[in-house]
Amino acid sequence: MTTPADDEAWIRTIAPEDATGLLAEAYRRQSDAIGHVTALTQSGSLYPELVDLRLRLYQVVNDTPSRIPDVQRRALALLTSVLNGCLFCTLGHVAKLTEAGHGDLAAAIRDDAEGFRSGVEAEDALYDYARTLVRSPRDVTRDQIERLRAAGWDDLDVLDANNLVAYYAYINRVAAGLGLQREA
Repeated sequence: MTTPADDEAWIRTIAPEDATGLLAEAYRRQSDAIGHVTALTQSGSLYPELVDLRLRLYQVVNDTPSRIPDVQRRALALLTSVLNGCLFCTLGHVAKLTEAGHGDLAAAIRDDAEGFRSGVEAEDALYDYARTLVRSPRDVTRDQIERLRAAGWDDLDVLDANNLVAYYAYINRVAAGLGLQREA
């Protein structure tokens, strides 16, 4: 186990080289997928089952076979993270959008998450739904779901948007609540 440093979570973690069993397997899967084990993943390492389930949930959410294009899915994740004030996740989403050639979109969302509009009704319906779900989930209405349908999204697309926003709302709180804000 390691003691938290200034650029790590505020709690003790198990380093990849010290991991065994289920934790070592989960770390290996993430390292194989992205080339390293993130500080966010390590932040749950005292409970290997949690790390394993978080990584599997991420994969399932990421692999939802909806018609929402990857750029809008990434934009929803960024919008959620900016609205939640999660600097750690915002940085990662901005980098992914920028690497994919959508740096202007990332900057527009980062700079004005509340007022950002793409000008495309189908996309803006997704972004408005996300804003409500992040800011005040109890205020989501059937009318918003109907707006999504009217904009051309089907129910699997709605489910995908809902799960993306919900997942990142959760993981934003994990990162912020364990001190990973400093990395941004």
